[in-house]
Amino acid sequence: MKRSNKTKFIFIFSLVVVVFLSGFFGYLLGHKNLILDNQKIPQLVNLDLGGKNKIDFSLFKEAYDRLQSEYLGTIDPQKFLYGAISGAFDSLGDPYTAFLPPDSSAELENELSGDLEGIGVRIGILDQTPAVIAPLPNSPALKAGLKPRDKVLEVDSTSTSDLTLDEVVNRIRGKAGTKVKLTILREGEKETRTIEITREKISVNTVELNFEGDVAIIALSEFGLNTKSDFDKAAKEIASKGINKVVLDLRNNPGGLLDGATDVSSNLFPDSTTVVIEDAKDGKTELKTKGDGVLKNAKLVVLINQGSASAAEIVAGAIKDHKRGTLIGEKTFGKGTVQQLERISGGSSVKITVARWLTPNGSSIDKNGIEPDVTIKEGDNALFTSNDPVLKKALQSF
Repeated sequence: MKRSNKTKFIFIFSLVVVVFLSGFFGYLLGHKNLILDNQKIPQLVNLDLGGKNKIDFSLFKEAYDRLQSEYLGTIDPQKFLYGAISGAFDSLGDPYTAFLPPDSSAELENELSGDLEGIGVRIGILDQTPAVIAPLPNSPALKAGLKPRDKVLEVDSTSTSDLTLDEVVNRIRGKAGTKVKLTILREGEKETRTIEITREKISVNTVELNFEGDVAIIALSEFGLNTKSDFDKAAKEIASKGINKVVLDLRNNPGGLLDGATDVSSNLFPDSTTVVIEDAKDGKTELKTKGDGVLKNAKLVVLINQGSASAAEIVAGAIKDHKRGTLIGEKTFGKGTVQQLERISGGSSVKITVARWLTPNGSSIDKNGIEPDVTIKEGDNALFTSNDPVLKKALQSF
């Protein structure tokens, strides 16, 4: 009797499974998630399986199969896949959201670590056109005379109008010793300029500390992987000398890592001070300083210009909103979106805009920038001259 009940249970359970699987595969076939090839073998082609966006990936496979069967030339499947993903990211219309294949991903990591080959320039988008955010200190770009907000119209005679931001950057980069020709349009001018620059191997020291009498001058060129340790060291050296006047030079600093902005601010403010607000899909998050700042009581003057962007604007905005110091120079670039960099398969990575920056008072940085308390325009290559009017004004303000 028990054996009969057990057999009956197995039969009913098996019947339920068969009915469920029949319905499941029927659903897949009906929604073209599953197709039968020429040999009537089922193939799963739409991995979305009816998700909220209902993307039918079978269209991609259909287009690729048609290309494979009919295209006269040779297809590199890996290159085709990278191009397809890059094109999908480009369709979002956000120049800062991008797919990075392995070579571009490795270049970005080298850049953040402070080692790169090229002309030493940061490129962003200004009025829908690639433009110079800032040339790096002592770089070929700075020596050649490139300035913040110079619009890059051509790279080696190729128009940038149909290129993505990453494509422009990749064309400008290159092996040390090679040359690149840029056609630029400078703000306030009608005629373009053509500048030829020889690429070099560039090692970026993100923190530079100097002293002018009883004033410490800290210049930050970017917020990279080593910025925290280097800035911590500089802050401790200033404190050990008993110096209470600090100039923080953020001119031509294009930004970098968000953590670098909070780490630097942690040396300048008391513990748990709001540095920036991330305005994301899931709401707003306040990012605060950690630890009691070594220089929290120092008199502070901050230098900014049109080349100060992103993380540099975060620090400047926090100092202004909290009335922690005086900002001198020109309005900043206005790059106020948050990009998250994530590694994915095969050495590739994705860079995705996930939020917007807001200053502690809730003001948006994006396209607005940070206004200085005292406006002073610097001349061409002011950082190369001994007569730096912005720094001179800063030293006089103590």
